[in-house]
Amino acid sequence: MVLVQLNIGKVMLITTSRRPCHLTRILSRELARVLPRSVYIPRGAKTIEKITSLARELGQNRVIIVNSTLDKPGEVRFLEVGEVWRWADASVRLGEVKVPRRAVRGSDINVVKIFAVGAEALEFAEWVEKFLGLGRSDVLPDSGLVIFITSRDGLKIQFRIMPGAQVVGPELAIASFGNLSGGRSAEMRGNDGQSRKSQRDDKAGVQKCSRS
Repeated sequence: MVLVQLNIGKVMLITTSRRPCHLTRILSRELARVLPRSVYIPRGAKTIEKITSLARELGQNRVIIVNSTLDKPGEVRFLEVGEVWRWADASVRLGEVKVPRRAVRGSDINVVKIFAVGAEALEFAEWVEKFLGLGRSDVLPDSGLVIFITSRDGLKIQFRIMPGAQVVGPELAIASFGNLSGGRSAEMRGNDGQSRKSQRDDKAGVQKCSRS
């Protein structure tokens, strides 16, 4: 079991691909609701250049983009923003997504703690640590917002408020994760072309999904 702690000092910008499905919009809003100092910005007709410009205005060098695949959230991609922007060589592919309605907001909390249980969950936590440059601790958190990553019945993420472990926000099943240029799993490597196509579709604004 490993704890990774993230002190949120800047605003995290969260948005979607163009023409997102209804559930993708809800998931993006809920991520911004539970993650401290996060801001959800509807994508609309905004170009990537406009999104990254807004990120700079917020003083943020990262953007999370939730892509739609047909009628559901399918993939999470990341933008690195500096004087110029680029797609980060990283992708998280989503399985089942549940977005229950919760009364508690995590956005009032200034510290996020990631707690991993299980070998695959630890691998995912270490990947997140490397990608975002987080520190780690073996101390189990007893307060604040905790992102629980488990892998007993497949890789899953829950957001919980401690003490009490009350579940808030979305619950995510992770289908795969890793770098696009040589993924972590056979599934990631096998679908690399599809992921790159999602990137091209996002730029062209032709992401398709059923209407809710």
